[in-house]
Order: sequence, then C-alpha cells, then structure tokens
Amino acid sequence: MGGTILRNAKLHLTSEDFAQADSLVVQNHRIIPLDPVLLEDGTSEEIDLNGLHVAPGLIDTLINGCAGVTFGASPNKETLEKMRRYQTQKGTLTFVPTLISGPRENMTQALNSVAAFMEKHPGVCPGLHLEGPFINSERKGFHPVGYVRSMTESDVSYLKQYKKSIAYMTIAPESVKPKFIQDLRDSHIVLSIGHSNASFYDALASFKNGVSSVTHGFNGMRLMTGRDPGILGAAVLSDNIFISLIADGRHVHPALIRMIHKLVGNRLFIVSDAQAVAGSPQLMSSFTVSGTEVFVDQARGLIDAKGSLAGSNVCLMDSVRFLVRTCGFTIDEALEAASLTPARMLGIDHEYGKIEGGYIANLIIFDDDFRIRYVVQNGFLKTSAELL
Repeated sequence: MGGTILRNAKLHLTSEDFAQADSLVVQNHRIIPLDPVLLEDGTSEEIDLNGLHVAPGLIDTLINGCAGVTFGASPNKETLEKMRRYQTQKGTLTFVPTLISGPRENMTQALNSVAAFMEKHPGVCPGLHLEGPFINSERKGFHPVGYVRSMTESDVSYLKQYKKSIAYMTIAPESVKPKFIQDLRDSHIVLSIGHSNASFYDALASFKNGVSSVTHGFNGMRLMTGRDPGILGAAVLSDNIFISLIADGRHVHPALIRMIHKLVGNRLFIVSDAQAVAGSPQLMSSFTVSGTEVFVDQARGLIDAKGSLAGSNVCLMDSVRFLVRTCGFTIDEALEAASLTPARMLGIDHEYGKIEGGYIANLIIFDDDFRIRYVVQNGFLKTSAELL
C-alpha cells in the first residue's frame, strides 16, 4: 500500500475531509486523508512536522524572469529550467512565464519552448502568459512601443493554433474587436484586461464578451475616479471577474490591497511580476527587458529611465508574508490569494490549489516565518536543503 504520512501539522486551505485534521497522506502522487490502516501495515513513511504549516503549492501567474534570467530575452527550455528550480525553492510549484510585446518569431519560439517544457514537467507550467502585443500604447508601461498593435484575423488564427500552450493573455479590449474576444473565449483561451485605457463601460462590455480577469490592478490601466469607476470599478461590480495585484509593497498601497480584498473576497489573487533580479546568483544593478534598461533602485524598486516601475524582485512567498504582516490578511486568506484563486482563474482548481482528497500532491511546508522547510511536488518530498 505505502505512502508518506505527514503528521502533527497545521493544514491550510483544506476540504471538509480534512477539517480539524493535523495529518495527511501522499500516495500515488495524490493527497488522501489519513487511514489508520496505513499506520498499521508498516509500509508507509511517517514524518512528524512538529507544528509546521502545510499548504497547497503556490501558483504565480506572472513571472517575467528570475534567477538571473529573463524569459523574453531567452525564450528557451534552459531559461524555464532555471526559473523552475528557483521558484520551487521558494514554494511556487506552478508558474506561468510571461512574454511581453515583441516580434512574432519571439512569440513562436516562446510558445514552442513552453509546450516542450509542459510535456517534460506536467503540472509545473500550465502555459505561457502573453502580455501583449494587443494592448494600448498609452498604457504600455515598459513594453516596446514599436510592437504594440491591434489584433487581426490572422492573429486570432495563430493564437488558436497555439492555444494549448497559452495559459492566458493580457489584452486591451480597445485593441481587440469584440468578435475576436468571443472567438478566443470560445477556443478556451483565458483573457485578462490590462495595459488598457478602457473606461468603466468598455470594461463591462469586455467582461460580457469573455474577458474574465484583470492583470496587475492599479498598474497599466485607467484608474478609478469620481466620474469614471474605470476597469477596477467594473471588475469589483462584476461577480465573476478575478483581480490580480502585485503585493510587493511598491506597486499597490497596503490599504488599497485591503480595500479590494474586502470588496471582492476570494476573487483577488496576487502575482509577483518578478524580473531576472529575483534570486539572481549575481548582484545586478540593471538588466534589459525587450530593449529597455531596468535599474535596481534600493529605495524605489525596479524602474526604467523615466522612473516607472518595471516589475519586482520578490517571489510569491514574500508576497504572502506581506499580505499577512502588512495588509492584515489571515494566513489562509493570503494563501488562498496565492494558490486557490489563481488556480480558479486558470481553470486548474479541480486538481490544484487545495488540500483535498484526490488532488495532486503539490504542497509546501513552512515555518511561522514563512521559510520553506519541505516541498512536495507531484507526490515527491524534498527538504529545503535538497532543493538547493
């Protein structure tokens, strides 16, 4: 029979089967409740966690790079492997590499690399995040303006061809015709609104057509005012729209994070928007993303020459800690925003994001200071030392 029994733990984000439980079993790559038979037959390994926290593996849906590499600059399997190793060490067991606006050939290479990576590492990467080029140049951030454009019929055909390698796309609805949004939605491509100058009513129309999420709220979009609730206002008032925020202490004020959470509850999720400097083995004073130099400023974060923010240097567990210690979230609320809600947004919550019988055994085990002590990925347990 066999399995690995994790005992004496604080379990988070559990189903009713694990209510009041302090133990679980990992068997055949899946999570199952503890059966007394497993304790009696002597074939299972038992690990006493001495009160450590156990939660679903974190899911980061927006990573430009980390560990000294940028996926957009080198969109190949080697880059993805470096990103995977670093993210696993930090408790992010499912991640979505991001490609910002650029040439078609770069997009094709990225999609093909992600497809090969997905085949090698099932469950680690649900696909690529295409953040552009179908965005608004007025809200482009550090995207190279020469590649920002409107979507064409040819683009729709191309995207549908690669749909299995696309986790989701960030678009500006003013750059994508409603019929294209509907066609992509019907092809099961998840769409998110971002880098957009859409009004409140434009955003509502895009949600009706098939957009289901907002990318890095408060950044790269028309903001809420007294006369225009904007994209975020439309999302807050729409019961089925997810909102992602960058919880690094620089992109969004903690009070605004608390406010959005109070308004939308479990429709809020967090992303790192990490860049190459996150976990870089070498000290980096600057780096380049799609031709734009990004500077590492200890006071202001990652900024371009104009002083605009250009991603972050955090991992998602840093953001979980920030939500708890600075934004007033409970541990379960913070973990939900970093695992179950992004799983729901991506449509993978039937197997990921929760401690439930039959779910894939992707688990993180951490202490009260949010330091990773063990990782269980696809049923295989490793200590933090073994991950280095």
